[in-house]
Amino acid sequence: MRISTLSVFVLLHAFFTVPKLIADESGEKHALIDSITSRIKYLASDQLEGRGVTTDGINKAADYIARHFEQLGLKVDSYSGTAFQPFEISTGVELGPDENNFLRITGPDSAEGAYSADLVLDYEFNPLAIGATGKFDAGVVFAGYGIEAPDLGYDDWANLDVKNKVVVILRKEPQQNNPESKFDGVKSSRHATFQAKVSNAYQRGAAAVILVNDAAQPGKYLSGLKHALSQYSAQLKALTSTFEELDAPTAEEIAKHKKALREAANNISDTVSELGGDGDAILGFTEAGAGTSRKSMPVFFARRAAIDPMIASALGRSLADIESEIDKSLQPIVGLLEGWKINGSADLIQNRAAVKNVIGVLEGSGKLKQETVVIGAHYDHLGYGGQGSLAPWTMEIHNGADDNSSGTTGMMEIATLLAKTKEKDRRRVVFIAFSAEERGLIGSSYYVNNPLFKLEDTVAMINLDMIGRLSENKLIVTGTGTSPSWEPFLDELDANHDFVFTRQPEGTGPSDHQSFYLKGIPVINLFTGLHEFYHRPSDDPEIINYAGIAKIVEYGADIARHIQTMPVRPGFSKAEKKRNVANTGGVRPYFGSIPDYADNADGLALTGVSLNGPAEKAGIKPKDIIVGIEKYKIGGIEDFDSALRKFKAGDKVKVVVLRGKKKLTLEVVLGDPR
Repeated sequence: MRISTLSVFVLLHAFFTVPKLIADESGEKHALIDSITSRIKYLASDQLEGRGVTTDGINKAADYIARHFEQLGLKVDSYSGTAFQPFEISTGVELGPDENNFLRITGPDSAEGAYSADLVLDYEFNPLAIGATGKFDAGVVFAGYGIEAPDLGYDDWANLDVKNKVVVILRKEPQQNNPESKFDGVKSSRHATFQAKVSNAYQRGAAAVILVNDAAQPGKYLSGLKHALSQYSAQLKALTSTFEELDAPTAEEIAKHKKALREAANNISDTVSELGGDGDAILGFTEAGAGTSRKSMPVFFARRAAIDPMIASALGRSLADIESEIDKSLQPIVGLLEGWKINGSADLIQNRAAVKNVIGVLEGSGKLKQETVVIGAHYDHLGYGGQGSLAPWTMEIHNGADDNSSGTTGMMEIATLLAKTKEKDRRRVVFIAFSAEERGLIGSSYYVNNPLFKLEDTVAMINLDMIGRLSENKLIVTGTGTSPSWEPFLDELDANHDFVFTRQPEGTGPSDHQSFYLKGIPVINLFTGLHEFYHRPSDDPEIINYAGIAKIVEYGADIARHIQTMPVRPGFSKAEKKRNVANTGGVRPYFGSIPDYADNADGLALTGVSLNGPAEKAGIKPKDIIVGIEKYKIGGIEDFDSALRKFKAGDKVKVVVLRGKKKLTLEVVLGDPR
C-alpha cells in the first residue's frame, strides 16, 4: 500500500503482539497455511531486497510469481512469449557533471568597470532537484518572498513581469517572529514552501529561479551547529569513557574504537569550521525536495552574499534592509534589476527503471468466456527505504511482509484454488501482480490504459493489499458500493465466513483497485488494517498471522467464484469517499483528475478522470496533458495544485490540454473541496 503525496494516513490501531494462529485446523487448511508461510517467507526475505523497483530482488519475485502461474497451467505468454507486461518509471534524479552546472552574474558598467562573478558550485550555489535541466542567459527580477496571497492583502507577483527572466526569491515569509502575522503567526504557512514559490515563478514563464536564505536563517543555522557541537563533544567523551572501562580490549575493539574516535573528531572539526562562517549555508541538491514532474525551468539556491550586490545596486537597498521594511509595512518590495544578467545552466539526470507487471490468464468457458475478472495485488515494496519509508533515516531492507507479500501470496493461492474450477459457464480470470504501486499505483494505471483484454469486457476487479495482520477476525472490505450487486451477494456470503466485517463503499483508495474503479469497473478490496510496522524495516514475516491469511484466501476465492459464474455481469455504481478538508491541508477546489505519475510529459499527464467530476463534465479525457489553467502555465502536479488554490468552488476556469497533437481549451466548473 502506497503513501499518497496529497493525503496523510492516520494510524488508528497499533497491534503490539502477533495475532495468535488458529488451532485445530484440518489437514487441507494446514497445507494452505504451510504454503502461505513458505511464500511470504520467500517474498519477504532479505535476498529479495525489499522488492524495490530498482533491485534485482524484484525480478526474482516476478520470476517466482510467473513460475507459479505456469505450474497452475495459466496462460503466461501474453507478452512476447512471457508473463511480463513491461513499462518504465522514473526513479529519481541526480546532478550531472560539474561543468554543466554554473551561474555567471554580470552587471552594468560603472566607474570600476562591468561587474562579473562566476559563482562556485557547492559553496556559493547549488542546482536543486525540484528544478529541471536547462540553460539561460537572461535579465533578473527580484520577487521578494515569491508569495501570492491576495486574500491576505499580500502579493509579490502583482504587476510583476517575470517572463523569460531569472527570478530571485527569498526563503520563508515576512514577519516570522510576529505571533499576529497574517502568515499563520510564527508558524510557516503553505506560502513559505519551496514548491509554492517555484510554482508561482514557473506559472508566469520564468527562465530560472534562484532562492536565497532569509535574514533569520543564518542565525538559526549557527544555533543548530552549536547544539550539534555539544552533542559531538558528549559523544567523544562517552566513547573515551566506555573504552577505558575495558580491562583488556581486543584488537577488533581497539580498531572499532579508533574508527569511532576519527568519526567523532571529524564531526567536531567540520562543525567548528562551519561555526567560523556566517551561517549562510546553501541547500544541497535534494534538500528542497527529491524531485519534480516539471520538465523545464532550472532552480538554484545561492548565498545571500552572492546575490546582494545585484539587489543593492538596482534597488538601492540590501536584502536585509528590504526584509526589515517588509516586516514593518507588510508591503512587497520587488522589481526588475536593471542592467543585471545571469548566464547559467543546470544539468539534472533523470533516472528511469524498466519494471513489469506479472500476468497469468485462466481462460473462461461457455457463454461467459469473453468476459474478464481481474484479481490483483502489488508485489513491489520500498527496497532499502528512502521514498515512502516511515523510517527515512535508515538504509535497511524493508521486507514488506504484510505490504504486500501477504496480498501477493493471497492472490497466488486464490489462483491455485480457482485453477480447479470446472463450471461450464465461467468468466476468464486474469491474475496480475502489479509493480510500482508504491510509486503511485503506476503498474495498475499502466494496465488499465494498456489492458490485455478489453476493459468493457472486464466485469470486476478484486484486490488484496495488506491482508497479513488479521486480529480479532476483523476484515475490512472496500468497494462495496461500487456495484448494486455487491451488498446482497456479500450479505449471503459473509454469513458463511467467521469474520467481523467492516464494509467501506468507496472505490477510491491508496491501492490498485482505484485504477479500475476510475475506469468504471466494480471493485472489491480486502485489507486487515494499518499497524506500527507499516512502511518500516520491521514489517517482517514474524508479524504475520498466516492462519488469518488462509481464511481470507478462502473468502476471496468464494467472492471470485461467484463473480466468475454469476449469470448477469455486475452493474457499476459511483462510490467515492468525501475527504475531510480540514485534515488535507486545504481549500483547493475539486477538479476530478487522476495524474499519470509514469508519464514524462511537459505538463500534467492524466491517467484518468473521476466519474461525473468537473474534469469529465468539461470533456477532459484520460491521456490528456494539462498545460495551462487560465493565465497559469502548468508543468507538473506541483503547478497544477498551486494554480487550483488560486480559485474557489464554482469558478469557471479555462483549462488548456494537449490531446495528441491538438491543443484544446475547455471550461471547467470547479467543485467543492474534498
